[in-house]
Amino acid sequence: MGKLWNKDFFYKTLAILLAVLLWLYVVNPTAEKFFTVPVNYYNLKEGLVVVNSAREVDVKVKGTSSVVDSLSSKEIKANVNLATAKLGEQNYYVETVLPLGAEAIQIKPPSVNVQIDIIKEKQLPIRVITQGEVATGYSHFEPVLEPSTVVVRGPNQLLTSLDTALITVNLEQAKDNLVLNPPVTLLTKSGNVVSHKFEISPKNIQVFVPITENTDNKTVSIKPIINGEPQEGYRVSRVVFDPETVKITGSYEKLSQIYQVETAPIDITGITESYSTQVALVPPEGVNLLYQPVVKVLVQIEAMAITKNLTDIPVTVVNLVEENQVVLKPDKVQLTVKGSREEVEALEKSAVRAFVDVAELELGTHNLEVKVELPKTLQLVKVEPNKVEVKIGKKGTEEED
Repeated sequence: MGKLWNKDFFYKTLAILLAVLLWLYVVNPTAEKFFTVPVNYYNLKEGLVVVNSAREVDVKVKGTSSVVDSLSSKEIKANVNLATAKLGEQNYYVETVLPLGAEAIQIKPPSVNVQIDIIKEKQLPIRVITQGEVATGYSHFEPVLEPSTVVVRGPNQLLTSLDTALITVNLEQAKDNLVLNPPVTLLTKSGNVVSHKFEISPKNIQVFVPITENTDNKTVSIKPIINGEPQEGYRVSRVVFDPETVKITGSYEKLSQIYQVETAPIDITGITESYSTQVALVPPEGVNLLYQPVVKVLVQIEAMAITKNLTDIPVTVVNLVEENQVVLKPDKVQLTVKGSREEVEALEKSAVRAFVDVAELELGTHNLEVKVELPKTLQLVKVEPNKVEVKIGKKGTEEED
């Protein structure tokens, strides 16, 4: 009887379990559903970038209907590990991560084709396009950009197609100078706007557009006003301006009398090297500067040259055939050299060489030019005499006077 009871208990328990499972299946059946999931690329080495790749994949998810129905594509991760990625194209498998109770039974496509490129930089010039017009009776001049170029960073293959950085300036019926900060747009060599994302530095360009009321104007040169003197032994070799000229406005009578605009004083007292700075312009009374209140100036300084006489410099002979001998008349010369004070005053006779070259000359008397070797920074002014008499004879014979 006990065995019969145990057998009945087993079957009753199994029946209950099957009933529970059947109830769970009816109440919460299994479901399958496709989700479109963005692809996440990770572990790419520094200095590399993904150029072309799939942005999304379709993931078929299986699970209980309660889990699948409440699931969103944001909870599903489709990852591509690029730790071993190299330059060029290659296929990489897609790995999925899903919430508990759901599993991916299909990924379409199971692998994606990815193109990897190296990141480089390229400097591009900026081109300005103006839109609209200034107000009637006014004029605008060439925009001044700061900076005048941009640095673009991105995939090397795509960088080669870039040609220009473009900014757009809207004149908007302006009557006053415009100071704008427009964004940069990139153009290809064919003139198309680039849609690919690049790192642009800077992203915006400061633009100054000079706008003036239409009056008489004139382009004149700039006159430097120099205060002080360089250190002794130095002098001003020249003064360079950028720009070299400036535009002024005013009445015709005033403009006809003006040919230069002076700078504010530039102090060069005691300097020994070229000096670069920015200096304000001082327009004459009755006229105005068109749009450049300051200019760049470079005051170039050079050491003043002095001369020095070196006496009794012996003349040597080069390229003399071994069996020959020579007699020089005279055998010494005087040299006059020129250079900076510091170098000339430090010059020793041992640093100078005077010589004549007798290569391929026959026996007899010749008048040869004296050649001189000096330090490269010095200049030879004069040799006295510049020629000497050279008598070439065989060794062991006496030269007649």
